[in-house]
This record gives sequence, C-alpha cells and structure tokens, in this order.
Amino acid sequence: MSSAFDAVREAIDTVDESDRVAFARATRNAVARAILAAAFAPVSPGAAEREPPEESLRRLVGPDLAVALAALYRGGDDWTSRAIDLLEPLNERARASA
Repeated sequence: MSSAFDAVREAIDTVDESDRVAFARATRNAVARAILAAAFAPVSPGAAEREPPEESLRRLVGPDLAVALAALYRGGDDWTSRAIDLLEPLNERARASA
C-alpha cells in the first residue's frame, strides 16, 4: 500500500479529534498528495484494516460527504476518480469559517 494513501486513512481517522475546518483541510491535503503520488506510481490500495468511522463522519461533514469519504477509505481500483471528486467539497469546508 502507498504511504500517501495511508495518510488519507489517517486523516479520516482524526474525525473525532478535529473540528470541521481542520478535518476538511487535513483530509483535502492528504487526498491531493495521494492523487499526485498515484500519478507517478499508480497503486491500488488494499482493504482497510478496519471500517471507516462513518457515524463520526456523518456528524462532522454530513451524510453525502461521509459516504464518499468512507468509500475512499475502503480503497479499491478506482479510488483516484473518487478522490478527485472529493477535492471540491473538502476544499469548500476547509475554507469555511470554523
């Protein structure tokens, strides 16, 4: 597995430790770094060792973004397309007032 993708999962795992803006910023940055890393060395992340923190994600970022982040957390072959789709909503939340 890619360490850049590990950083995405680690960022998502901080959902209970972060406020909405800090979480969105850290997760957006980790997602962007993973996308760039995959452009140079494509990877297909293996299955996550545990399930994503979906309930916490729903509380912090709402149901739609929570579902998308949970799917990204799980990895899979088409993760880069899903990751690219997440950049805009994460950026909107990262730029919002805390």
